[in-house]
Amino acid sequence: MKFRMTYHSFRATGVILMAFMSTLLLGQLSPGKLSKAHSKLEGLSNCTECHTIGAKIAEDKCLSCHKELQSRIAARKGYHVSREVKGKDCISCHSDHHGLNFDMVRFDKKTFNHNFTGYELKGGHKIIDCAKCHKPDNIASATLKKKPDTFLGLDTKCLSCHDDYHQKTMSNDCASCHNFDKFKPAVNFNHGKTSFALLGAHKNVDCVLCHKMETRNGKDFQHFADVTAKNCNNCHKDVHRGSFGTNCKSCHTETSFHTIAAGSGFNHSITGYTLEGKHARIDCKACHKNSFSGGNGHFKEYKGKEPFACITCHEDKHEGKFGTNCQDCHNQNTFRISNTKHLTSFDHDNTNFILKGKHEKVDCKACHKQDLTTALAHDKCASCHTDYHNGDFVAKVDRFPDCASCHTESGFSPSTFTLEQHEKASFALDGAHIATPCISCHFKEEKWVFSKMGTACVDCHNDIHKDYMDEKYYGNNSCASCHQTESWSMINFDHSQTEFALEGKHKTTKCAECHIERSSGLMVQKFRDLGTACVCCHENVHGTQFEEAGKTECKRCHGFENWEPSGFDHSKTNFKLEGGHEGLACIKCHKEAWVEGKMKTIYKIEKYACIDCHQ
Repeated sequence: MKFRMTYHSFRATGVILMAFMSTLLLGQLSPGKLSKAHSKLEGLSNCTECHTIGAKIAEDKCLSCHKELQSRIAARKGYHVSREVKGKDCISCHSDHHGLNFDMVRFDKKTFNHNFTGYELKGGHKIIDCAKCHKPDNIASATLKKKPDTFLGLDTKCLSCHDDYHQKTMSNDCASCHNFDKFKPAVNFNHGKTSFALLGAHKNVDCVLCHKMETRNGKDFQHFADVTAKNCNNCHKDVHRGSFGTNCKSCHTETSFHTIAAGSGFNHSITGYTLEGKHARIDCKACHKNSFSGGNGHFKEYKGKEPFACITCHEDKHEGKFGTNCQDCHNQNTFRISNTKHLTSFDHDNTNFILKGKHEKVDCKACHKQDLTTALAHDKCASCHTDYHNGDFVAKVDRFPDCASCHTESGFSPSTFTLEQHEKASFALDGAHIATPCISCHFKEEKWVFSKMGTACVDCHNDIHKDYMDEKYYGNNSCASCHQTESWSMINFDHSQTEFALEGKHKTTKCAECHIERSSGLMVQKFRDLGTACVCCHENVHGTQFEEAGKTECKRCHGFENWEPSGFDHSKTNFKLEGGHEGLACIKCHKEAWVEGKMKTIYKIEKYACIDCHQ
């Protein structure tokens, strides 16, 4: 019995010792517990699932498990191919063996730059709580949907996250109407591009009056794609009950139902009274007062008053002395005398002054102030008309040219002065001047001016380059040194006259890119004291790396055609590229680093022994 007890004691001690040795050995091989995501790989037999014996963790082992991420990297999509991550090892951001509850995906959500993912957050998308978007409901992939806390699986299409309010009745291109700030109002939507452009009072109508609301499939729904607007009576009640047809626009406009367009398409002849002369241009309200004042006239106020005489509407100024047939002397164009048979059959054509144009409509008393028989001087327009130009066209012999050289009896405007006549003047028109209205040049200080105007560009145009450009480039303010009359934007300046001849891309660069400085919303010209060094216009992204005697000569590597370092030859540096180095991406050796407060690529490497890069 004593021997058996000693044996059992020894056996128990051995078990305890083996357990202690196993724990000690495991502690020496494993730095700590794996996180929950990798807990299934716990144990010495699973080490090679992530680790390569005798080497560090291999990237391909990580991606062999994380296939969704591997496919995105292969397609060069997402955050893991951005310059923020490119070139880094997985373990530099996602280390493990820190315990079961260690979060392997951790970052500062407040400072994270979402642009690196390939999807910029704008407007209402600028939210701090990532879970608002990154949730299983927005993930289409069934595999990714099951993964907790994943940031993969989202689509950039609006409807992948947002409910389709229009329930498949509208285009899937939400951005064609909405922006990222808010769904309402749809600021990008242009009603003018639809089959029904909003005009007049329609501009101020609440959308819901035409685009009705209803409940469809248990949700609020508003009609946009199926609204019929072929005729006005699709929406508006026809107060005429079809008596004037269905083309409401023949009388009405979108401005107001109560605004009837003069000379509209309505055929007034169907009423039995054809509108002629001024009647065709008069406002409908002048006759149909009752219809416009809210009464029940419906434009039939004169029904039953046939035959229709002038005195039905107009006061008889002659008090019946000339009968009721007003048309014997008057017509519907004017009350002024037009028919002369009551004036002893007088025909003005029998005089030396035939009435033409506006003269035909002038009241006789306007010219014949004393009586109708006194002869009037009429050899010159100035005999009756005041010289509107105040002597601006007086000839050297103090004689007026006839007004008829520019005007006709049809009216003072427009002038009949032709381009051919302008050619004979001191300033021949060419280029854009041909299409310039006369008023732009000849209407000065609220009056017309035609003489002593000057022919230099600065006589009409402001010299915007004054105090900004040396006069040697446009002597005597000669704008033609650079500009053409066809268009001010057509610059024909020979830049080789300056100290900086244009080459390569500089030839196609707009002048404003170098010579206009935008500051605080203002544009300031810069033509003087411009340096010719590249850094005077372009940012020196290399800092002081390539300076010699305090200057960086960009032309040693770059040409004028593009920014590519076409002139750079690595074999002329202290490290010639050979073997495996020839096809190596520059970023493998030339890393980015913060220099003087900016992220820059380090090109001048002080150490280039093998051991400096390879361990």
